[in-house]
Amino acid sequence: MGALLKLTDAVLFLFFLVIALVAPSLDAQTCLPATIFPEFLVDLKSWYGREYGDYLVTEKPHFFVGLVWLELLFQWPLSLLNLYGLFASKSWFGTTCLIYGVSVFTSMGMSGSSENS
Repeated sequence: MGALLKLTDAVLFLFFLVIALVAPSLDAQTCLPATIFPEFLVDLKSWYGREYGDYLVTEKPHFFVGLVWLELLFQWPLSLLNLYGLFASKSWFGTTCLIYGVSVFTSMGMSGSSENS
């Protein structure tokens, strides 16, 4: 059972680390001016939008901008808090993971229903 917990912690660490890095560097470009980001990050996001045909990235519909704001103001700080809680073995780590998961699940459900409208 201990090995399974260590594996789960490693997966959660990688997930929260990716969110902690990607949210302010790439996702924030959706709702903040591109001039405040390094050129290589702007080019990377533009390349992604063109290469994969991601209309959310290229067209920036209003509902998507709102979801990015939710991520930046609520989910991103929670991911940083979860990284700390994971390293420090805090007792509240499970609770903040649950809060983060509910927020992501809700925003994914909102984006799916908006696309189908």
